[in-house]
Amino acid sequence: MVWIALFSVVQAEENALECGIDFDGFLRQMSRMALSQGISENTVVETITSTKYLPEVIALDRSQKAFRLSFADFSRRSVNAYRLINGKKKIIEFSDTFNQIKSNYGIPAEVITAFWAMESDFGEVQGNFHTLSALATLAFDCRRAKLFQEHYLAAITLIDNSRLTVSARGAWAGEYGQVQMLPTDILRFGKDGDGDGQVTLNESPEDTILTAAALINHLGWNSNEPWLEEVILPKNFHWRETGFGRAKTLHEWVEMGVRPRTKNTFILEDYNVKSLLLLPQGRKGPKFLAYPNFNLFLKWNDSFIYSVTTAYLATRLNGYSEYLSEQPENILNKEQMIQLQQILGELEFDVGGLDGILGAKTRQAVRSLQILLGLPADSWPTLELLTLLTN
Repeated sequence: MVWIALFSVVQAEENALECGIDFDGFLRQMSRMALSQGISENTVVETITSTKYLPEVIALDRSQKAFRLSFADFSRRSVNAYRLINGKKKIIEFSDTFNQIKSNYGIPAEVITAFWAMESDFGEVQGNFHTLSALATLAFDCRRAKLFQEHYLAAITLIDNSRLTVSARGAWAGEYGQVQMLPTDILRFGKDGDGDGQVTLNESPEDTILTAAALINHLGWNSNEPWLEEVILPKNFHWRETGFGRAKTLHEWVEMGVRPRTKNTFILEDYNVKSLLLLPQGRKGPKFLAYPNFNLFLKWNDSFIYSVTTAYLATRLNGYSEYLSEQPENILNKEQMIQLQQILGELEFDVGGLDGILGAKTRQAVRSLQILLGLPADSWPTLELLTLLTN
């Protein structure tokens, strides 16, 4: 689910299509843009005539219910026995490819395998949406039109280069293959890992693994360094020091009472490197130090819960135990979250919109309010906090 457009096929702003035209008119304009990019007329005709508008894609884009789950709920669903058992088997089965990657890039097999598991259950669940139509539907929609226009044109380019078929199917948002990559990323990072002269990300595990590694390396992986480590905190910890924008060195965290959970020393040997202390479900949930390599997970998918869960799955595949947790507060339901966001907005906090999702801005607003009220500032909105604000 890589959301960054790393290869722009539409460079000039004036080339972006206007929002609001009819779908047939949109396709005509896209065909002209494709031809101007040097794509063959036969390919353009074939792809445009095969592209349909999919209203169900827009419905899915507007809902995205997984973003409303808590970390505990999402991680329990995602880090399951199937993925742990089969992930370890895949690491052994494709050890030659993983060893090549470790030698070239310093990326552990567990990290690539975690993405492989999260995105498609190792290729078992790749989606059944017509890729061209899904991309065109989102390109036609006004919400992220320019981004998906680029992806749609990139998909046509892949077809012109015989690296994608017109009938290709994948996820509802246009991601394709076993690690669910968008066309711009496939164009730039697609690799032939099995030596057959083709890049078949829907079929070849070796192509999938090597392509994922190329992208991860490009996104800034620090060779042979850790990414996430569970820690234990004292009861009287200064909770306001947690979260994004408040990185500290390991020396500083140790002075504040942070301790590694599973070893006598931290995974990262350099105590001068800065890390973040993350509480994905508040002070009663699991606690993690996120090292610089954790940024890679956020670049792959900027959903906080997805990124922490994938990084956590990678640690489990690396042999670490299930995280500790007290009795964390449940996440507010959609209606309660919207009510909280509305109150925070009335108090002039920026929550980024009334969407019922505990995003980065809502977490920051909750933290700021907790500090003002003298509450533990762990950025986790509780029913107790909502009740206090409504009474």
